[in-house]
Amino acid sequence: MSEHKLPAKFTKKIQGKDFVLFEGLLEMAHAEGLKRVETQLLQAPHKDNGMLAIVRAVIETDKGIFSALGDASPESAERPMQPHLVRLADTRAIARAIRIAVNVGITAVEEINESEPIVGANGNNHNSNGGKKSSRKSEKEVETEVKSAWLENPETVVLSFGKHADKTLGDVLAEDPTYIEWLAKEAYDYVLRTAAKKLLETHTPEAGDLDPTGTAEMFFE
Repeated sequence: MSEHKLPAKFTKKIQGKDFVLFEGLLEMAHAEGLKRVETQLLQAPHKDNGMLAIVRAVIETDKGIFSALGDASPESAERPMQPHLVRLADTRAIARAIRIAVNVGITAVEEINESEPIVGANGNNHNSNGGKKSSRKSEKEVETEVKSAWLENPETVVLSFGKHADKTLGDVLAEDPTYIEWLAKEAYDYVLRTAAKKLLETHTPEAGDLDPTGTAEMFFE
């Protein structure tokens, strides 16, 4: 399949290089039958991970299902967006997934920090490590590492959907354990399902904590 030809209104030139606008990607996605957009926070920014937010986006069009990762850190974000790294990573993930879906090879404006030198723009063909091959990990490697951490510490996983969005599994277990039980059986993501199961296994109530009458009330929304 040949690469999508972009209308001029969908592009922006930065440092002499063309980039695609997010609104243009959305218009192209809707033109190709956009059905759904889902995002999942894989890693919340924290001082222990260099304030790196990682989000996975899944989109579905008439042509199929496409996914990609988006990341954001203080170094890769414009100053006004630095307090909103999760939101920026979310936008970048969606932009990348749409670019795959509609076959657009050029980077989206939202994926870069316009105030920093752009590799390949205006003759800037050298990266910041002196021309050496980048040690940046692939999206698959990053996702694998993050999900491995989920299984090691399932209580720290942050939900990005549903009534408990933005809460950790540990918090949800304390507030609404039946929801964790549902995730363990029904969650779309296999690793999230497994993390929920592991959390339930490691937090089985002690005998002294069980209801002596053998009954318990369950509330459903």
